[in-house]
Amino acid sequence: MSKISTYASIQAPSIDDKLIGTDIENENLTKNFTISSILALTQLSLTSVLTAVDTTDQLPDATDTPLQVTFGGAQKTASDPVMLSNNGDITFNQAGIYLFNGYANFERQGSNGGVSVILFRSLINGVQAGPTKGVELPATGIMIPYELTLPIQVNAGDVLTWQIMRDSSGSGSGQNSGGLYTHTTLGAWSNVPSADVNIYKIG
Repeated sequence: MSKISTYASIQAPSIDDKLIGTDIENENLTKNFTISSILALTQLSLTSVLTAVDTTDQLPDATDTPLQVTFGGAQKTASDPVMLSNNGDITFNQAGIYLFNGYANFERQGSNGGVSVILFRSLINGVQAGPTKGVELPATGIMIPYELTLPIQVNAGDVLTWQIMRDSSGSGSGQNSGGLYTHTTLGAWSNVPSADVNIYKIG
């Protein structure tokens, strides 16, 4: 029998081609497995478990004072994979891997002058997860969308929150201005929310 390394290589295999493997559930017998059967093991499903939108302006009271971001009213219960509280707590009731998509609309309204620096961070169980992010708004009439999509692995009971803060590194009259605004549109489309979140359970 020739060595496997001497066999001809197929540059474009099809899903019906076969690979040699060991069936550990059947006395370690050597068997052929189709490529399609192996690919089927890696195909993961996505199930939507939370969709929430907030259409209220979210503005910190003062500089260097964190404000927890909200995503609308409370949704779901402890029997669901994920639930949302009125104050923006996203609680994972089931352990696993989730795909998280969150959006925030940074904007500054009111009078011009000075510079507004608005910081943003994510927290898991009250502890910051990842680096602090920020936007600088030197005038009104500027809208900066921020969107984050990433997979996260959580334990049952883990709580995800977002916070924003007007940092005192801003200057002048704009230092204590800006936040997450709902942007009212004049066309036929819906208004831009101040924040929204979509979460899918993987697997």
